Amino acid sequence: SNELVDSFPVHRFEIRGGEPREAYLSVDDGRYVEVLDEPSTPLIARRLEGLAALPAEGHRGEVSLELAPWAEAVAAALDRGFAITIDYGHEADDLYSQERAQGTLQTFHRHTDGAGPYERIGTQDITAHVDFSALVAEGEAAGLRPLALTTQALFLRGLGFDRWRQRLGAEGLTQQERDANRMGMLDLVRLEGLGGFK
Repeated sequence: SNELVDSFPVHRFEIRGGEPREAYLSVDDGRYVEVLDEPSTPLIARRLEGLAALPAEGHRGEVSLELAPWAEAVAAALDRGFAITIDYGHEADDLYSQERAQGTLQTFHRHTDGAGPYERIGTQDITAHVDFSALVAEGEAAGLRPLALTTQALFLRGLGFDRWRQRLGAEGLTQQERDANRMGMLDLVRLEGLGGFK
């Protein structure tokens, strides 16, 4: 899967009084507003219990509860083989760190950053970074065995990326085609860009 898991629905939360409170959508004077209240499921708090430290007061974040059903479906589809997931995300302690105290929810409208999740409803993409610790745990619970968590750059380099790039000269391409292909390939391994995918 490529950028699939980051599109799964998430429950937004904020730490209040040392406990996660879920963000719900309400309407006030015709405008959408967030209201914090009791979580709709104890699974939100359970996901945070495994962290080295509970996020600080006021920390906002997201929890996807769709990871388990997806991992179960992937495991059921495989008699043998591998599942490779490429996405934006972090391991849990990094995902819920102070660096991401406002969460990772992002919106995109026509390939540019959107204004927020309650604007342009139904016409923009909404995404949140993947909790790879939870994804690995749910995969294991479904019978899958994790082999590695790495970056796209390291993964492609391990598959011979540098040899492929060097072979461009022998492909009978024009200089412009070689340059375009070389730049495209380098974009795939640039850590500040696509190469930073996990």
